Amino acid sequence: MFITAITIFTALFAGASAQLSGRVGPTTALSQKKTVCNVLNYGGKVGSSDIGPAIGSAFTNCVKKNSGSVLYVPPGNYNMATWQTLNGGSNWAFQMDGVITRTGTAGGHMIYIGTANNFEMFSSTSAGAFQGHGYQVRNTGPRFLRVVNSVNWSVHDLIFVDSPEFHVIIDGGSNGEIYNLAIRGANLGGSDGIDISGTNHWVHDVEVTNRDECVTVKNPASNFLIERIWCNQSGGSAMGSLSTGINIKNIVYRNIYTNGGNQAYMIKSNGGSGTVQNVLFQNFIVRGTAYGLDVNQLWASQTPAAGAGVKLQNITFQNWDGYVVDGVQRPPVQFICATGNPCTGISLQNVKMWSATGKAVNKCQAAYGTGGSCLKAGSGGGYAQVTLTVSEPSGYTNPQSMPGDLAAGFSPTAAIPIPSIPTSFYPGLPQISPLARNK
Repeated sequence: MFITAITIFTALFAGASAQLSGRVGPTTALSQKKTVCNVLNYGGKVGSSDIGPAIGSAFTNCVKKNSGSVLYVPPGNYNMATWQTLNGGSNWAFQMDGVITRTGTAGGHMIYIGTANNFEMFSSTSAGAFQGHGYQVRNTGPRFLRVVNSVNWSVHDLIFVDSPEFHVIIDGGSNGEIYNLAIRGANLGGSDGIDISGTNHWVHDVEVTNRDECVTVKNPASNFLIERIWCNQSGGSAMGSLSTGINIKNIVYRNIYTNGGNQAYMIKSNGGSGTVQNVLFQNFIVRGTAYGLDVNQLWASQTPAAGAGVKLQNITFQNWDGYVVDGVQRPPVQFICATGNPCTGISLQNVKMWSATGKAVNKCQAAYGTGGSCLKAGSGGGYAQVTLTVSEPSGYTNPQSMPGDLAAGFSPTAAIPIPSIPTSFYPGLPQISPLARNK
């Protein structure tokens, strides 16, 4: 999708605004990619016991030799036992209309896209899928897709089911767009949906079911827009884990819907150094998560890193509506900041987070800002943890739900069925781009 310098803040905060810094996605329309590199012409066949070598051959012998080409996996079922590294392609697309099922047991990545330029990976039928059957090789098999140091790219209209480990990883690069995805993982850790770093990336219209990260920003990152995300019995979205040398800035999450799972959003670290600044979390709907708004810079699951703590500054939480399961056991709002490097410029605007039990406490440590909760005014030194008993927020109402909300996640010891991609990812809003099959 082509966009140019769209300012995505609807409000300014702390004298700064965040936006995509330029256009995203392929620079050449798919219609201009004329050479079809069909895997069936490079040793593959429908029902193949290993489509991997045919994908690699089509890339090496056709895509790399023909600018403006499409690596094509036709509709049908294929097994895959050998993983493929597709490095250095320019002005190409990967049209995956088939269903590829993992049968190999090696680690690594089933598909690794390296240093691509003007690249698109998609399904024209919006039904192309990876089936990982991760329950068979849990935490010892591969991850599905890794896109590394690529520019002007998109991944869309694909389904990722039960990867043995993470599902989609974007490692650096710039000007990327991810949209119209359905991700189904198991109800356990190590099943991240999308982990993304780099510059000027747009993620939108994605559904994730798992029990780990939904859509998570990794270091380094700048000028991200992440919107219309449905964390449907997912661990929830996050930033981190943050360690040393952190440089994250100009990030927007907006129109994020979370049904069940671990948290609505978590910024997580333990020690470390660097800065997270100029971030907006806008229009969050939260239904029955364990934690709600959770900043934890003493995260016990992370080994402490060298440094006084990552500096969090100029971060706004605007228009939050929802509830946690037990607001005394796990606070609806929590800012546990590093006492050696306190959080500053935190702003809560119309944040109405409550508890299903009718009782709740919020917690703060070394956190400064405005908007209530237990934040302190100003920008002083570190202070010890404060626990504040809170009442139901004025004007709080039971938040909207989505048709298709799951009551529970998926077992880590059984096969997970391949779903269809939804056409809405946030209550009351349509998807931004129509499914490819509807164009």
